Amino acid sequence: MKDYHLYNKNGLAFYVFRKSQGVWQLAFGVLADDINEACIDALILRFDTDVPELFYHQGKRRVVEVRTKKYSLWHIYLNNAYVGSIQYDTFTKQFNYHIDDNCLLTDDHVQKYIAMIQHWEL
Repeated sequence: MKDYHLYNKNGLAFYVFRKSQGVWQLAFGVLADDINEACIDALILRFDTDVPELFYHQGKRRVVEVRTKKYSLWHIYLNNAYVGSIQYDTFTKQFNYHIDDNCLLTDDHVQKYIAMIQHWEL
């Protein structure tokens, strides 16, 4: 569990956001729902280093994580559910991937993650 303190622009009011077991929440303070969600989005994008993308689908936050595994392998998760993988073949020097059918992610998404891996951004 880790706490993050955000201060209002007046410098007096503050809010505590907590990440516990991968879930972010407002632990102290009162904010309007849309401001609370915007703050959590910003914290995810800033502090979750394996999150290349965050988007909303049908009003629900979707967080994409690309986690490094052994042997040039990366697993792709959408809201903590496994949806695919990326693997680098050292012999052909190419990336191969698969994503589950009926997944919200497209080939373009995965190509973007591969480019991020190639540029050491993930």
